[in-house]
Amino acid sequence: MSLYAVILCGGRGERFWPKSRRVLPKQFIALFSRGSLTQETSARIGPLCPPERQLFVAPAEFGSVLRKQLGAAARLAFEPVGRNTAPAIGLAAAYLHRQDPDATMVVLPADHLIEDRSGFLKAVRMGAQLAQQGLLVTFGIRPDRPDTGYGYIQLGKQIAGKAGLTAHRVQAFKEKPSPARARAYLAAGNFVWNSGMFIWRVDAILAAFRKLMPGFHAALESFGTTIGTRREKPALARLYREAPAISIDYAVMEKADNVVCMRGAFDWDDVGSWLALVRHTKPDSAGNVANGLLVSKDSSNCVVDSDSGIVAALGVKDLVIVRAGDAVLVADRKHLGQMKQLLAEIAGHPVGERHL
Repeated sequence: MSLYAVILCGGRGERFWPKSRRVLPKQFIALFSRGSLTQETSARIGPLCPPERQLFVAPAEFGSVLRKQLGAAARLAFEPVGRNTAPAIGLAAAYLHRQDPDATMVVLPADHLIEDRSGFLKAVRMGAQLAQQGLLVTFGIRPDRPDTGYGYIQLGKQIAGKAGLTAHRVQAFKEKPSPARARAYLAAGNFVWNSGMFIWRVDAILAAFRKLMPGFHAALESFGTTIGTRREKPALARLYREAPAISIDYAVMEKADNVVCMRGAFDWDDVGSWLALVRHTKPDSAGNVANGLLVSKDSSNCVVDSDSGIVAALGVKDLVIVRAGDAVLVADRKHLGQMKQLLAEIAGHPVGERHL
């Protein structure tokens, strides 16, 4: 078995504005370490999938930043336009199948934070063993709070277990819940967060596409015959013009009958908003967390990220303050869910577009 990592580098990272911008979104910036989230994802899977067995799937516009962060030898697959995760995974599967029809692929979003690398790698090894049986394996994370920002997976019968890790049949996928339902999921004990990480044999995921997305699969097969030829680029453009914009969960995982969920014992955060800093940064005595220089007086529970200079907070609480380049964000923590609306307002400003 040859294990390959497919690292998905799409997304705009709007909830991390102004540090995350259109030209350099969240997955390419450093938030918790010296390296970007993409570089950290690459390093995390490196012991099982060295760089020559890593494939990065991204919009073509991010080619230069990927080469700068990963080196000229990095294997890159460029999407002409974003079509969500199902087409991105299909594209990666086509490339890998052309190279190694017996390949197994672990699919990892580039913008997750996992600090327990050893626990993560143990789960991937067990998931790879399950994938050899033709199963489509997803990773679920034990919830430690009733979070309404994640989708959930309801676990069914346990089919495998080893060293504190368990694998289960999937009973149901659940959308992002209401607060009351999230509390019920947490109390039930058989619900996990849907991490968006997967592992399967390339032939197994292609078979799932054939069964559940026959039109897309036929187009994917046609594209596969052009890989490495002069016809590849126009065939790729044609594939994406016709591809549906759909997630792999909706397209495959919620419909397939060979899906299992690994219950991961490692820490995980999809770093969804600036409040992720609260979970991963040591606070001061007043509950403030900061990347950069913060001087505060009579201020509490603030989140600060500054790329230069000093941020001074006087007599405020529950604020998010971000200084990045030519823009500053000041927001109440409770209103971060309205970031997209705020960015729409900025885009409508006479000079706002250049700040996005």
